[in-house]
Amino acid sequence: TGSQVGVDVGTTYFCITSDGEFTENPRHFQRSMKALRVKQRSLSRKKRGSNRRKKTKAAVAKLHRKVARQRLDFHHKTATKLIRENDLVAHEDLNVSGMGRGNLARSIHDVGWGQFFSLLSQKAASAARTVVAVDPRYTSQACSQCGHTCRENRVSQSRFVCQSCGHTANADWNAALNILARALPSVQNVEVMRGLRSPGIHSGE
Repeated sequence: TGSQVGVDVGTTYFCITSDGEFTENPRHFQRSMKALRVKQRSLSRKKRGSNRRKKTKAAVAKLHRKVARQRLDFHHKTATKLIRENDLVAHEDLNVSGMGRGNLARSIHDVGWGQFFSLLSQKAASAARTVVAVDPRYTSQACSQCGHTCRENRVSQSRFVCQSCGHTANADWNAALNILARALPSVQNVEVMRGLRSPGIHSGE
């Protein structure tokens, strides 16, 4: 395709690309929470060992399976689009399991980044594309234009203003640009060492 893209993931938007494309977070689990609460309350009132409890328990499990299927389908479609349109896809090398134990555990479980990254790598391998996971440190604090890095650059959840050069951008888009910039040198270094051209980088001939 001759295209490379950096991908920043989040909970407000599922992912934001260095091309400026914002993909909404469908929040499958959150949307099903009301129905799950009703079913689980009903389950807690049922007598253990009774047929009614078994039926209600099966209904709760069915709802959880539906949410999991919806999430998987969304991940498949999003990953397929990224791989189809780009030779190189870069994302942050996140400790998803560790993040899932924090204050945002429910939201992180709902977005399912681990499953998405796994699918992305699988699809890239089958399509001869390249996926690179980069160091996530300071990607949200560094200016994609001048490189100046400080915490104050991230003035809000969605707004980035460089305190050095004055560059203003959406904070997640700025992070996606940084993610792509970090991936390109690592891919080029591997290319040189192997003496081969990476499938994600075109030399322009």
